[in-house]
Order: sequence, then structure tokens, then C-alpha cells
Amino acid sequence: MTMANWKAHRGSAPIELVLGIGLVLIPLALLALSFGPLLERIVFARIAAAEGAREWVLSDGSETSVLQMVSQIALNHDVGTDTVSVGFCDGDTGPVTSPPRSSCGPPVKGKLVKVVIIARSPALLTPYGAVGSVSVRAYQTEMVGLYRSTP
Repeated sequence: MTMANWKAHRGSAPIELVLGIGLVLIPLALLALSFGPLLERIVFARIAAAEGAREWVLSDGSETSVLQMVSQIALNHDVGTDTVSVGFCDGDTGPVTSPPRSSCGPPVKGKLVKVVIIARSPALLTPYGAVGSVSVRAYQTEMVGLYRSTP
């Protein structure tokens, strides 16, 4: 490299540093910080689905008790109840704050009950607020006990 070429590139390091931080490191940091709430929603959805299916089986098919339990789990996990939907037995999902849109019918011995939880999570968190949303879905299937004494 001749002296003339070297002088032409002088002062480019500070510009590359600013561009590297602004265009690469800051977006990567924001993306890394967005994984926390997403993983929290995944854990919440799995727990709520498992406990909801278990509650349906133990409460003799009461969808309203399942909705109350899922609402309480959402509050415990700092998840807004307006971002959570619940569905029963492959039916339509609806908000956890409204009456159930679908029903599994009466609890019969050996019946499989499926509870689906859908929770929305922010796609990207920025200092100015959340951008976009991602839906997290979890489901759990429970069987009504074969040897359970029912009235």
C-alpha cells in the first residue's frame, strides 16, 4: 500500500465503529432481550394448559372453573388476561374473560379432554415499547379416570 492510498483510508475506523454499533450490535441486543418475554409466555401457556385440563377433569367438566383457574395463573405470571385465549376439545378458542365458546360435553369415563391455550407475546421489545406480536400455543390432553366413581 502506498502512502497516498493509506492517507485516503485515514479516519475510517471511527465511522466503522459507529456503524458497527448502530447497525449490528444494538439490533442484536434488542433481539436478545426479546427472548425473555417469549419464553415466559411459552412456560405460562404450558402450565395453564396442563392445569386447565386437570381442573376440567377434577371439576366434573366445568369450563368456567377452568377459565377462572387460567385467569389466576395469568395474573400470577404477570400476563394480561386480554392476551390469553382458551379452547376446549378442538372447539373455537375465545378470550379467557368471556364465557367459553366450546364445550367438551359431560365427563364420561375414559373421555379425552383437550385444553388449548393461546397467549400473545410481544415480538420485539424496544425502549419505545413493544413491536408486533407472536402467538404461543400450548395444549394438554387429559383422560377422565376409568375407575373413577361418578354420580
